[in-house]
Amino acid sequence: MIPEQARSEIVRKRQLGTTWTGIARWLAETYGIEVHRTTVQRWYDREIFSEEIADAVHDLDGSDRIKLDKKLQTFKTEAVYWKKLYEQAIKNQVKHEVFDDSIRNLAPAIRAVAIPKPRKVQGQGREQTVVAPLSDTHVGDKVELDQMVGLNEYSIDIFNRRLYGWANQLLQLVELRRKASPINKLIIPMLGDMVSGDIHEELARSNIDNCMGQMIRGANLISQALMFFAPHFSEIEVPCVVGNHGRMTRKPPMKDKYMDWDYMLYQWVAAFCREQKNIKFHIPKSYATTFNVYDRKVLIMHGDSINGAGSGTAITNSISKMRSVFEYKRVLAEELGVGGDLPDNFDSVMMGHFHRVDEIDIGTGEIHICGTMKGGDEFALQRLTAITRPKQIATYWHPQYGCIGKEVLYLNRYDDSKDSFTDVLPDVWIKN
Repeated sequence: MIPEQARSEIVRKRQLGTTWTGIARWLAETYGIEVHRTTVQRWYDREIFSEEIADAVHDLDGSDRIKLDKKLQTFKTEAVYWKKLYEQAIKNQVKHEVFDDSIRNLAPAIRAVAIPKPRKVQGQGREQTVVAPLSDTHVGDKVELDQMVGLNEYSIDIFNRRLYGWANQLLQLVELRRKASPINKLIIPMLGDMVSGDIHEELARSNIDNCMGQMIRGANLISQALMFFAPHFSEIEVPCVVGNHGRMTRKPPMKDKYMDWDYMLYQWVAAFCREQKNIKFHIPKSYATTFNVYDRKVLIMHGDSINGAGSGTAITNSISKMRSVFEYKRVLAEELGVGGDLPDNFDSVMMGHFHRVDEIDIGTGEIHICGTMKGGDEFALQRLTAITRPKQIATYWHPQYGCIGKEVLYLNRYDDSKDSFTDVLPDVWIKN
């Protein structure tokens, strides 16, 4: 294929820096042989480059040759090792994608309800949006009343009643506000620690259900809460981030943080609600994300990445550093056109994790710490000497002024309620 008389000239051209395309063109012009550039390159590597290496090895003395053989064997071993890791990574990625697709396509969906038309209030205030986070539900945790000296108790049944009370109370508050301003959009950021998990030995021992049971029972109940809202809002948006209690490793992971029972719960909630066209989900694999309320950008994260035991100073410092991360994102976008899940700035923040309701002004908006549905537990009482009511917040947003109001929803008032969602799943979930 390559003429013998062209051999030395190809070597010379290559040493002078001629490209493979140039050499292939020269062969066609000089010898009338049409050869693709990759064919020339393979011939060179096989016939010329290997001979040059062989000659170099032949000139080595014994000790140098042994060292070279050892290095060669090391490189071969490492190549096999990294090839296996690469193939395993590809298989794992395919499994994750297939699993997600299976949930979305095969899981049963709750029957859709009619979507209301946007409401208008004649002669009244401008339209507003409600942002009501759902955070730190800890489905599956068992908090004993006698161990809490009568201060709190928690179970899946109590979670169910508090969840129903939360949904009902939130809707009542919205209806009251609608007398002054139309409210057509509801945003429910889910901020993580939706399940109790088994990251601590005592949780694995005392939880009411295992992690899979916590996840699917929680998804079943939360999806009913979202469907409860569906007939009352023209648009419902549900951005989600994972927490730390649902992780599948003992130590907090930095890579694949989304491999978490919270992530699975969100996927199942989205599957159960997929027929309801006015409910939209955003379930990223990153530990933080943003959503828009009019022209405001709100950063959401669980909060477990913040050191300092939840002090206001530690939280403020961490959010200040996050601004520099977003600034770096802005520079990348300008210089390289790099996209991604995060925008180049944020105005306000919502997080959970610290099991309290709090608010910190950061100039452009507020940091909202959004409470817990579980309330105080044995760890907080004994280790931190602290107790909190089970509560969540509802915030109201104006197109011009941003967040203009906040209400706290106290949830232990529903512990003895007879109203709840249906906590029943068949053995085969798809027959739900």
